[in-house]
Amino acid sequence: MAYTVLVFGMGLSLAFFYAAFFYRRNLRRHRLLALCGVICNLLSSIYLVSSVHLFGVALPSAYGENIIGAHRIAATLVAVLMLAVVATALRGKFQLHRKLGYLFLPAYTAIYLSGIIIFY
Repeated sequence: MAYTVLVFGMGLSLAFFYAAFFYRRNLRRHRLLALCGVICNLLSSIYLVSSVHLFGVALPSAYGENIIGAHRIAATLVAVLMLAVVATALRGKFQLHRKLGYLFLPAYTAIYLSGIIIFY
């Protein structure tokens, strides 16, 4: 159950981020979609951390601790990158916002897909 909820939440977040990218010229729609993506991502992350650390839910994997650890570190870095994308937009640093956005989408996609592979 925890895995399904997590994959759905992160997948929804990914869909919102790609939609925000698609509507980047329509500022109102871009902001709304990006905000929905951030909210889905943060809620899914909180759900994951609380499930594992507070309630002891285990996400089994056929991969070793090194690969799982690398995935967790990369996922954390991508979450920080997401917050940096949001922060640059809020501060009006749109040139940097665009550059970080171009890094964020492929990185988030890779982390999402690797998570599905590692924990399936």
